[in-house]
Amino acid sequence: MSAQSQSPDSMYTQQVKELINMVYPKEVGYGSVFEDARHFFTLTPDLEKHADDVKAQLAKVDNIPKKEALAEQLKKQLKSANRKLEEERLARLARLEKVSDKIISLCEGDNWQETQQLSAKFLGTLMLLTRGAEGNFARIHQRFKPLYKAVLTLRLVDRLMEQDTIAHTYLSKYRDSLSRFRGNRYWREKWRVELGIPLITVALLQDIGLQSPAALTLLKGENNDLDEFRLLEESQRKDLLKLNYHFTMKYVSEGLGIPAYIGNVREERDRFIQTHKDASSFIQALMKDAFLSKTGLGEIVKIPQIYTSIVFSTKTDYSRKSLPKGYLLIEQLAKKGALNKKLAEDFINLVGYFPQGFGITYIPLNENGQEKEQYECAIVVGLNPQKPAEPICKIVTRNQKYITGGQQEVIVKSQNLYFPANRKRLMRVGKERLTEIMSQLSSNFTPDAIDDLIPSFWEPYDFFGYKKHQNLWSKNN
Repeated sequence: MSAQSQSPDSMYTQQVKELINMVYPKEVGYGSVFEDARHFFTLTPDLEKHADDVKAQLAKVDNIPKKEALAEQLKKQLKSANRKLEEERLARLARLEKVSDKIISLCEGDNWQETQQLSAKFLGTLMLLTRGAEGNFARIHQRFKPLYKAVLTLRLVDRLMEQDTIAHTYLSKYRDSLSRFRGNRYWREKWRVELGIPLITVALLQDIGLQSPAALTLLKGENNDLDEFRLLEESQRKDLLKLNYHFTMKYVSEGLGIPAYIGNVREERDRFIQTHKDASSFIQALMKDAFLSKTGLGEIVKIPQIYTSIVFSTKTDYSRKSLPKGYLLIEQLAKKGALNKKLAEDFINLVGYFPQGFGITYIPLNENGQEKEQYECAIVVGLNPQKPAEPICKIVTRNQKYITGGQQEVIVKSQNLYFPANRKRLMRVGKERLTEIMSQLSSNFTPDAIDDLIPSFWEPYDFFGYKKHQNLWSKNN
């Protein structure tokens, strides 16, 4: 029996879990993007200081008679220290590239439609791996945020390319990048190296400065005895923002740089270096503006960041019920002029009101198109709904029994029990009948939903825990 068949998860879910650990694992010591950053902030300064000290000693004895042996020894030490620094830098870049390629492989398809479906699957899988405001949810959310944000950023930039929402010198060079969805291999690779990986890098590292010792001390306290997810005082928040900005920019400018060219063709080397220098400059400009909001460029990661901070909030008052209102903040900021209106609109049209993986309860219709006196459950599985309030869903119950072969359907607003008017309409069914329905699916409903009798949503975590239920995104299963 293969390892895949023994696993409690589908192959895709396993890959997503592996990717989470490659970026931000539960435990240290296994190597990850975030651990690389912590090492850079804590260990690299000592190595750099050692190299500087050796260099200073060498300057004193170099070219002095009778000091040749010492000078030679110091040169070897300096070379060794610099080699170590360079190896670590290249290893950080290599890990980011590996992670980026894995993200791309899991959320990019051969065409636009397949890419939207895979991206919805990726985002939905992340959501369905969380149970809501239970246990140490803040820690889990913290680990999931970077990946969620990365995929949203890729899809938002695709929309930007399609509609040319933001004019930017670097971005404008990639207007033809959407041709990768029409089989253009040249653009697929060009997009990957020059736009895909840089965008993912910024999305993953946007808060990497919080891994610096100064930021961790502010968050966790000198003795590591404070709750890092507590509500900070205003002055602490400002200090943390400054630390995050300073160390994040330090990391992307000094901790990464450009990859090493392998080969011996001069023109190819020059082109390679220039391409990666341009990409590195773009990463730094994008990251800087995501913090400072001066040019508008940073909004391509800032908007996904705002949305992700709601979907995977680490605040104590986190509630699944509030997630469909996540778009409101983006809408309001756009109305106030704090965000580009067109880009905000593009984003809302991309995600709709209901996040991927959200549990929808709805009133089904009978063969005659009349409402039944019951409700069923569905899960949001599609991006780009025609109407933001009407999500593309997978039906997962029939007559209050879980099914694996449900259809994909658009749940229209008039059937969706998230909207209070529809819940009131169903109240005519009567309390006894509703209690009977609830008892059949009770383990998947939150206590406040049970109190209400007609749940405005449901929690699909347990349902998704079964491998046979993890193929929600297949239309023909």
